[in-house]
Amino acid sequence: MNKIKNTAEWFKLDNASKIYPASGNTRWNAVYRVCAVMKERVDREVLQQALDVVIERFPSYNVILRRGFFWYFLQGATIRPVVTRESDYPCRQFDFMNREPLFRVMYSGNRIMAEFSHCISDGNASTNFLNTLILKYLHLLGKKVDRGPLLHYNDAPKEEEFEDSYSRYYNPKGSKTLPENYSAYHLQGTKELKGVVNVTHGEVETAKLLELSHAAGVTLNEYIIGALAYCLYNKRKYDAVNKNSKRPISVQYSVDLRNYFPSQTVRMFSGFVNVLLKETSPKDMTFEEILQKMAEESRIRCNKDNFQNFINSNFSLEKNWIIRAVPLSVKNLIMKIAYYNQADRVSSLIVTNMGRMNVPKEFSEYIERYELIIGPQKYDNSTMTICSFNGKTVFTFVKTIKNSYLEREFFKFLTERGLEVFVNGNNGGRKND
Repeated sequence: MNKIKNTAEWFKLDNASKIYPASGNTRWNAVYRVCAVMKERVDREVLQQALDVVIERFPSYNVILRRGFFWYFLQGATIRPVVTRESDYPCRQFDFMNREPLFRVMYSGNRIMAEFSHCISDGNASTNFLNTLILKYLHLLGKKVDRGPLLHYNDAPKEEEFEDSYSRYYNPKGSKTLPENYSAYHLQGTKELKGVVNVTHGEVETAKLLELSHAAGVTLNEYIIGALAYCLYNKRKYDAVNKNSKRPISVQYSVDLRNYFPSQTVRMFSGFVNVLLKETSPKDMTFEEILQKMAEESRIRCNKDNFQNFINSNFSLEKNWIIRAVPLSVKNLIMKIAYYNQADRVSSLIVTNMGRMNVPKEFSEYIERYELIIGPQKYDNSTMTICSFNGKTVFTFVKTIKNSYLEREFFKFLTERGLEVFVNGNNGGRKND
């Protein structure tokens, strides 16, 4: 393995990323995967050649986590990254202690996969990396593909791509988000063994999915959130009566803040919205009633003002002189409590919708579909992601329990409304080749 030239570079963790290393444990350190399913088997040697070039375009990714006295920070890795064959469950933890770089590139059969720690990026930004990697890979294979909207591998990195956009848009005099004060309903089930990650993909035609949402007078995102809440609502009705069965259903979905605040950063710059269904009355609610309530709640919460308040609230904690002065060991304890209270505790399910992939038109000749896998959460048992490409939408459910209720009922819900769903997954195994 060759040495690389960015070993002296170091990066501060951006505001939102600081909570992840502080809150991690032996089962969780916030890992996710972006994947392209190619139409032909992947050539590992050519992919390595592509990675050798592309990593120089994204120097803020090939980094290791270092521990300072007051904060964690990122330092350029000394070893050039190597493409490996997938041999484990998705979203394996990064080894912080042994200074493992916080991203990896893998292949298996016709899949090209890149996994990242949330310490260095978010799904929207790191998809840019994957697509730039595929662009170079295809060019090395002699394919004629325009760069389209992609960051080109021959371009020099821009300074704006490394910025902490949370810091840029922080308004010290602005309003702040009030802390959420509830515990959400959670699916229960037998825990899998440590490290086991169950993944299920379901593919549908995007046009037919849009027809359903338009007919209901909502966006596609609102329709999916409503359908998930409906499935969880039906499950909650038949749960044994306890504290969990009386809690509100909360679907948390991520938002790319670049859509609200101009930013070119390839680092973390996302927010989230919690959409609640509070009703616990004995009267059964219809899907249409649940959809309307979830859509209304989403529209109230998903706006620039609320995201500005979210940025102000998060960054004000970092600016607090008491927090700044205490050593990292104390900060870790504070952040663990903060993460539990404002993340997994207040969400029944975490959803990430990547939307339609913005790639060169020629990609459709070589790529079958995209998949996004959000790794196991610290407390939540399930996550779901959505990717649309070339007329198809892929839903991916990830869970660390044996209970398959949610994905089964969600795909049944779509089938009952006329959609044909093609399902595949690892079925408890390590991978699908």
